[in-house]
Amino acid sequence: MAEPTCPNCLHPVSPDDTVTFGGGQIMHLDCRQPGGLIRHERVLLFGHCWGHLIACPACGYPVQLFELNSNRFERDKLRCCPRCQRDLTESVRDHLYSCALSPKVLRRAAQEARATMRMLIKQVSELRHREEVLIREAEATLREVRDGMKQSVSEALRRTIQQKLRDGRLPRVDSQQPIAGRPGDGSQCAVCDQLVTKEHLMMIGTVPTRLPLHAADCFPLWDEERQRCR
Repeated sequence: MAEPTCPNCLHPVSPDDTVTFGGGQIMHLDCRQPGGLIRHERVLLFGHCWGHLIACPACGYPVQLFELNSNRFERDKLRCCPRCQRDLTESVRDHLYSCALSPKVLRRAAQEARATMRMLIKQVSELRHREEVLIREAEATLREVRDGMKQSVSEALRRTIQQKLRDGRLPRVDSQQPIAGRPGDGSQCAVCDQLVTKEHLMMIGTVPTRLPLHAADCFPLWDEERQRCR
């Protein structure tokens, strides 16, 4: 499933990231720390667990939460173990959700806010995936329509050429001189009877008289059908 992309850092937005919405887009709340704490979690941290102790899961170093951030109003690369530099964000979050010294209602609200954010990111990912699928299906349908139209036009031109070869309006013999190509000059195509404008390439044969043809389709079809008839 395609993950949405943050318009600021251009990195994918995962379900574990902390996000915000703006201008109809989903984006990281802080691109420097995509998985940082949401507002509800920061309320628990700074209001109730600021002086609590946790242990680094990597090296076991005991850390008091206030050691991880000297400025509670800044979001920078924080919450790393002072000893091994292990990111302790998830350890901090686990403590906030399980700490019996903070109000249960705030812990529940933080967990629900986190779950809602994950659900929204998942829904955005599903919508983006569905959008990509619809675009691919539309492109495939458009190609089929174009191929069908091109084939229909070619078959119609081929039938016109066959009829004109039978009644002599188109020659079957080879040109006495090399067939030249040049930009169209407004001459009438001998196959489709449409004007060959300057936006199209025109092939000119002399069999036995001047024979202007659209180079892209009329000329190769005429050449193929006259060979077959002959």
